[in-house]
Amino acid sequence: MNRVKFHDAELTERLKIDGYATFDLLNNDEVNALKSIFFENHLSNPEGFYATTHLEDKEKRKILSDKAMSILSSRIESNFQNIELLGGAFISKAPGEKGILPLHQDWNLVDEKKARSYNLWIPLVDVNEKNGAMRIFSGSHSKQETYRGPNVPPVLHSISNEVDKYMASLNMKQGEAVLYDHALWHSSPENKTDELRLAFVLGVVPKKAELRYYQQNEDIVEEYASHSNFFFENDRDSGPKGLTLLRSFTHPNCFLSTEEFEKMYLGKKKVEQEQKNGFFKKLLRIKS
Repeated sequence: MNRVKFHDAELTERLKIDGYATFDLLNNDEVNALKSIFFENHLSNPEGFYATTHLEDKEKRKILSDKAMSILSSRIESNFQNIELLGGAFISKAPGEKGILPLHQDWNLVDEKKARSYNLWIPLVDVNEKNGAMRIFSGSHSKQETYRGPNVPPVLHSISNEVDKYMASLNMKQGEAVLYDHALWHSSPENKTDELRLAFVLGVVPKKAELRYYQQNEDIVEEYASHSNFFFENDRDSGPKGLTLLRSFTHPNCFLSTEEFEKMYLGKKKVEQEQKNGFFKKLLRIKS
């Protein structure tokens, strides 16, 4: 399995087991430089949950990413021994319910049977429960094989309230960073303060990883060869424009029930099933 590796072996192991790892990355001057790039290009605060990849001007998306990466690249790479940085975006969460990001996994960027892909998320302000810090379900990245992209239903969507009790708020200081697996279940609640919650996020893959794009039509998953500039050149609803189809295969992504979730993600058996099994065993003893 091709994975990103920290120089710190403990962080590498934490990333593999928990699906995420946090570490110190930027000083205050670097944080302020990134903030300046954002606010110089946004005369007013965006509403709701916003990312600069939402900009209609595709060239500007790339320019903002490149400016930020000129500050970030060397700082990030100094922490790792097997990493390739993809493009990034500023993301903001305005106060109010429009900024809520429901429970989800991020799209695959690789074939997860061969490699893992990640987001590196860097808050540019302190984040906590009040302003909508990320909530994560530790270890959930390794519980189920999924292909994620357009038209693929999030398998835990119908029981998100049940799953929420196993989520934890990832409170962080500005300039810290969290590297998390794209398959890790996470969400982001309402920003209940009066200030914009601002961060920068970029895609990360291990060196020599082949990029992929997946979409689903009913039970048929289509896998395409992708490239690092794909999301700068296209919108999320553009489909696999300009990409080569590699294969199509059947893989139903069905909503999980609470019982299926507990068995698959928590290693629990249904109480009702245990009771039923006990009843039948008792009945067999009586008959024998």
